Amino acid sequence: MVFSSVTAFGQQSGVQITPYGYIKFDSTYDTARTGFGDVSLWVLPENAAGGGEKELNFSARETRLGLNIAAPDTGGMKTTGRIEVDFYEELPTSNKYAPRMRLAYVDFAWSNGWSLRFGQDWDTYVSFHPDMVDASVLAFQGHPYGRHPQARLTKETKLGENTTLTAKFSLQHSRNSGDVDGDNQPDETAAASPNYHGSLVLRSRLLTDRQSVFSISGAYGREKVSGTDNPGIYKSRLIHGSAQLPLSQRFTLQGIAWKGDNVDNYFAGILQGIDTVIGTEVSTYGGWGQIVYSLTKNTRTSVGYGIEDPNDEDLSGDARICTDRIFANFFYTPTDRVTFGVEYSSMRTDYAVSSNMQNHRVNFGVMFRF
Repeated sequence: MVFSSVTAFGQQSGVQITPYGYIKFDSTYDTARTGFGDVSLWVLPENAAGGGEKELNFSARETRLGLNIAAPDTGGMKTTGRIEVDFYEELPTSNKYAPRMRLAYVDFAWSNGWSLRFGQDWDTYVSFHPDMVDASVLAFQGHPYGRHPQARLTKETKLGENTTLTAKFSLQHSRNSGDVDGDNQPDETAAASPNYHGSLVLRSRLLTDRQSVFSISGAYGREKVSGTDNPGIYKSRLIHGSAQLPLSQRFTLQGIAWKGDNVDNYFAGILQGIDTVIGTEVSTYGGWGQIVYSLTKNTRTSVGYGIEDPNDEDLSGDARICTDRIFANFFYTPTDRVTFGVEYSSMRTDYAVSSNMQNHRVNFGVMFRF
């Protein structure tokens, strides 16, 4: 369904608004409590509240609502925008979710392949996500990602009939970087400098008529910490490579590998970015891999593995020193609008002091797209 907006005088403005989204139900069962319930990021230690206890969650907060907005072309420039929300703002009760802005940006594009984007969008290094039922999509388990306010410049170059090379550079503000010194000012804001992101993405048809994707990306930022035993400027660095390769019409091999310092901004480092006790950025490497197989037109299955392993020497106290996850899932799509999914995961989180923890997780989901 497409709507056309009108001016204050009732005349057509030419702007078209197309709603989209989905409604999703999730049911999850864990043999040991995770952070945080319906979105599993790591296994909590036994000394945490509910640690080691079984848990059952029902949730509908991944439900997503969005608007695609398109204005009439002007002088060879195409202007579009997007607004998208879900319901992952935390509230004390599980049936009173608060909306959370995911995307909100305007895009200016020209026919020569150049474009400018301003607003909140996916981080520049993100090309694709693992195919999962769990809404975490391996956050803090091998898959860095995020959505942040940014200004992005993009150039898309056609290298052949089925091949394009896209170069992207952005200045962004990673507002979830935290306040480790507790001065009520985000440490990245205190550094008074943006994050710098760059990415090269190659898309081509190789083994099949389905598109393959390869990318190499990097990110750099700074955070200023004061009022601790080790004040100063701490750097955030990320080098990130990804590949999505259809091996046949049914098989797809995909995954990423990365290494970074102080990357909790990007749902990585098992939420450990700066250790102010010893005064260092936490260095972490990680990644994930997955094989996806389409059984029939309406069914697919996959197996995958993700891991994050911070450098033990950069951590103090009872830190999370490693986490990994093996998962397998099955999806059934009886119509173009409806998908049923079931997933099993074996999660492990190792601690510097506490006992290492293991969790077996079963996730059932139902999604209705519109």
